[in-house]
Amino acid sequence: MASSGTVNMRAETGGQRVRGSRVAGRVLRWSAGLIGLFAVVLLMAGIVVGIGLRSAEPPAPVYSAGEQAQLDAEGRYRALAADARAAAALQPALEAALGERLAAVAADLDAQADAVSLPRSPAPAPEGTDAGGASAGSTSAGSTSAGTPIDPVPATGASSSAEVPVDGPRLLSMLRDSALRSLRDAVDAEPGPARVLASAGANQWRQAVLIGQALGTEPGLPAADTLSAADLTADEAGLVAPTGPTSSTGPAPSGGPAGVPAPTSSADPAGANDPADAPAPNSSGDPPGALTPASSADAASPDDCAGTPLGTEADRQALQNAKRAEDEARYGYEVAAALVPDPAAALARSAVHQAAADAAARRLAELCVPVAPAPAGFAIAPAFRADPEAALRELEQDHAELYAGLVSAVGPDVRAWAVASYNAAVQRSLEAGTPLDAFPGLATESGAGSAGDSASATRPGATSAPEDAPAPEGTPAPAGPNGG
Repeated sequence: MASSGTVNMRAETGGQRVRGSRVAGRVLRWSAGLIGLFAVVLLMAGIVVGIGLRSAEPPAPVYSAGEQAQLDAEGRYRALAADARAAAALQPALEAALGERLAAVAADLDAQADAVSLPRSPAPAPEGTDAGGASAGSTSAGSTSAGTPIDPVPATGASSSAEVPVDGPRLLSMLRDSALRSLRDAVDAEPGPARVLASAGANQWRQAVLIGQALGTEPGLPAADTLSAADLTADEAGLVAPTGPTSSTGPAPSGGPAGVPAPTSSADPAGANDPADAPAPNSSGDPPGALTPASSADAASPDDCAGTPLGTEADRQALQNAKRAEDEARYGYEVAAALVPDPAAALARSAVHQAAADAAARRLAELCVPVAPAPAGFAIAPAFRADPEAALRELEQDHAELYAGLVSAVGPDVRAWAVASYNAAVQRSLEAGTPLDAFPGLATESGAGSAGDSASATRPGATSAPEDAPAPEGTPAPAGPNGG
């Protein structure tokens, strides 16, 4: 009996050991599963946190075509400004006139680069700066006081002076190309930046003319009055290889009134004062002011008009304002021709304004807008007779301001015409003696209204005279291509 009891106890003990080992195995397996599950949870948490951190980073900026044009322009202007300074620094024996001109070009380009730059994100003001972020000295060429710098796109064709020395002729070529590029970019830009780009292009156009004058060479630009809307919307290659008359690089021919520059090229002074000369065809073969290929496809011929105007009200009003302003200018130069010692230059300029008025009238007709004949005359203020040259200079400045407003007021179909007309008006204003600044036509620009919206004592008045009314008493009868 004792032995059988011992056997039973040993069997029970063995069974307990087996059951214990099984429980221990299960515990180990559960522990391993829990540890694995915990590891998976940690891994997933890390992935989520990582994704969250990456998503918090700002995405790469995506620019519209207009914003990209502004970035490109900023980079081009800053590179040209550096090249202008380098050209002066590398040539210590440079003529004083050219050195001063290059310094003025660099200053204007810096201002233009700041104006076209995109808004910067706010940045802490470094030590030594005021509350507005401007340093006690000058603003860095690579940033603005508005915030942190954005690296602009390097300009094609503009090189660092440390790599390739830039001389006067090479800088002239790059500045000419930049002027044409800026005018072209203004055609497709948003209204606000369009005015700034067009103004910068007009300034660079004139600066190229003045640098060419200092170098004794032609700037390679067409006459501003012959640059058409089609030229600004054509292939880019057509912009850098203009044909036809080149831009004037000097004052009016000897003997002509100082305030009445001739509209033709200085390369052909013999015919510069011929009042019968009309503006030459532009590089695309179209007359000045001709419709661009895109807009002419949508415009209707006068025979197709059914009494309903086409286009936008802003476009039609802009063209009507321009037509009236050009008619006033044409009459003013005809009157001035009877007041100045040499009337030929005044009559030639009158013909230029008549051509511009005719171009605006053609565009109005294409938009099915009736065009009334130009009045026979306009009221002439006494101050005009007292100093016709000053009056004409103010008239041309008024035109530059008028067209500056029209650039931002018109729609895409008319923008190229407005930009080309604005550039032509700026060049006429500068040739008449208006001081050149970084943004011609914008400094005192008061809006997009007609140049005849406010009367001036020194310009052909804004009040239209009856068609059969003679000129005011004491004013010589106008003599002009159309017989007054």
